[in-house]
Amino acid sequence: MAQLTEQRQAPLTFRDEFKLVHLRLHHHAPEDFFRSQWQSELKSCAFLIYRWILAIFFGTGLCSYLIIFFSRGTVFIYLTNWGFILCSVTSISGAIFVSIYHASTESIVNRRCMLKCYWACYWINLIFTHIISIIYWTCIFPKKQPQNLISGIYNVWTHGLPPVFFTLDHLLVAHPARLLHFIYPFGLALLYVIFTYVYYVLGGLDRLGRSYIYEMLNHGNPLQTLKTIVMVAVLLVCCSTLQYGVYRLRVCIASKLGKLL
Repeated sequence: MAQLTEQRQAPLTFRDEFKLVHLRLHHHAPEDFFRSQWQSELKSCAFLIYRWILAIFFGTGLCSYLIIFFSRGTVFIYLTNWGFILCSVTSISGAIFVSIYHASTESIVNRRCMLKCYWACYWINLIFTHIISIIYWTCIFPKKQPQNLISGIYNVWTHGLPPVFFTLDHLLVAHPARLLHFIYPFGLALLYVIFTYVYYVLGGLDRLGRSYIYEMLNHGNPLQTLKTIVMVAVLLVCCSTLQYGVYRLRVCIASKLGKLL
């Protein structure tokens, strides 16, 4: 029995990671989605409090951001803001789910469909925080910097803090990662490209009245758009692999410290 308990959170072998069955969002221990890798008890009040702090931080950030930068609804056309919304949805969902787990464990661990949605959302958010940050600081920020203090604060809040906070979060949680799950953030990236194309065809304008949302994703210049799509695809695979490495590091340390259940 002790051996089974020890192996419950053991990661897959690298060979098994590439089996197509692991494209699915299946994990045999659903309670891992509501626990920290480092807690000793079945339930942890410290982890619950942390979950709500993260949720409040991104939830209030999103609400205030939408109020300040709404700009007749154009706030919703930018990938940065899609990512910031996803940060809030992921962190708030995580806090709610851990709260339900503390109140009634059985009522939450048996909701397999909901857990799959949360897992996909968490992984997409984790990868996209890095994609958005890398592209912004390397391609956009050098050409267009914040005009005032408020813009500067939200600039860091939306482009700088998410990859740091959610990577740290990935080191704290207990749920697994899969190499082949890069398909889920890739799906969101494809959805955004389709959205920008439809927006362009229908004559949509950005907040400055231009016919494109991002210069590097200007559908009036197909070659530039194709280059951007290829670059994002490569970044996406690299960031997914990197975060999978963070997961393996976490379970390796947890195994050595006797925290791998």
